[in-house]
Amino acid sequence: MKHILFVLSVLFLFSCGGENEEKSAEDFSNITFSMDTVMVDSGEDFINLSGGLWVSAISKDHKYLYNWNQEASELDRVNLDQLVLEEKIKFEKEGPNGVGNYISWISLIGNNEIVFANFQDMALLNFQGEKLRTYKLNGEKFEGDSLEAYESFTRRAIISDDGNIMYGILGNWTGKNFYLAKVDYQNKVLKKHELPGFEKLADYSVTLKSDQMMMISAPDQFITEVEGKLIISNSAFNTILVYEVANDSLYQVDYDTKLTRTGKTGKYVTEVESEKDFNNAMNEINQEINFRNPIWDSKNQRFYRFSYETLPKENILDEEEKQKSKVYLTILDKDFKVLGETLVKELSKYPSTHFVKDGKIWMYENVDDELGFIRIGIN
Repeated sequence: MKHILFVLSVLFLFSCGGENEEKSAEDFSNITFSMDTVMVDSGEDFINLSGGLWVSAISKDHKYLYNWNQEASELDRVNLDQLVLEEKIKFEKEGPNGVGNYISWISLIGNNEIVFANFQDMALLNFQGEKLRTYKLNGEKFEGDSLEAYESFTRRAIISDDGNIMYGILGNWTGKNFYLAKVDYQNKVLKKHELPGFEKLADYSVTLKSDQMMMISAPDQFITEVEGKLIISNSAFNTILVYEVANDSLYQVDYDTKLTRTGKTGKYVTEVESEKDFNNAMNEINQEINFRNPIWDSKNQRFYRFSYETLPKENILDEEEKQKSKVYLTILDKDFKVLGETLVKELSKYPSTHFVKDGKIWMYENVDDELGFIRIGIN
């Protein structure tokens, strides 16, 4: 796909904060919102999107997207400025430089090093495919706090520039206890911070136990780095936890919105015995409000946060009918004060992988198995 497939331009009014923070959100109805869709040129090659961008990472300057191709053991390097697939970087699965057969997340260090996480350990490699270091959690001896059984990073960890310290959300398969962990691999010290409110996530997790399988679906947890702070959140509640790296301190931010609830409130079944009951339970939970992680706009110095409510299918027997959602956008200042919020009528599904580049929100979109992005501009 060598050209932009199509461009949509949509302008509508919504309330958003302006220069005077004393005003209420209703005073900012002169802000416009625009959308367009762009495609990545993969040339004669192919970007495998069978897993979406689930195992991917964005460079700090937001110039490059790196997407992991599990089947080929390759890293796709996409130039986001030029919207082209620049190269495929091959890695070994086995051997002294092997990354393993299944990668759960990747994290970048600088411009030429990357950490691959699998079920056993985490490995630091350069882009020439050479393994530089191996990190372990279970089986290692750390001073300070202790690891519980089967604890590991639930999502991508944040790694210091020197590669010595990892920050991540620590949890185990039970989904009941979560911590922010600071793991100092140089000095072999582990420090855990309790995450207020995360203990409630178990109320919105569903476990399928049968003779054939065991499956767990739990609310998402998010951790991102923004200008020396770690922003921690989850999909069940809009509460934000902020960890200041320099001070090793954690504090909580709460905010109210007018268009949605601040979190889930329903009572749900948490253990089922059939796949049908499992899907029904998850659909019911997702019809209450869900939150994506706040994403930072460094150009305009504000956060954007999507939330959504899944809508019931018109025909529950139609497996090909796509699930639709009501999607909301909340805009917050650098201190997480609400500047404005709106129902995004033009979106019928929530964003999965999304980030801000050059003052616009970029949302991953699979267009006929080609990599595309819906870009949202706020003028």
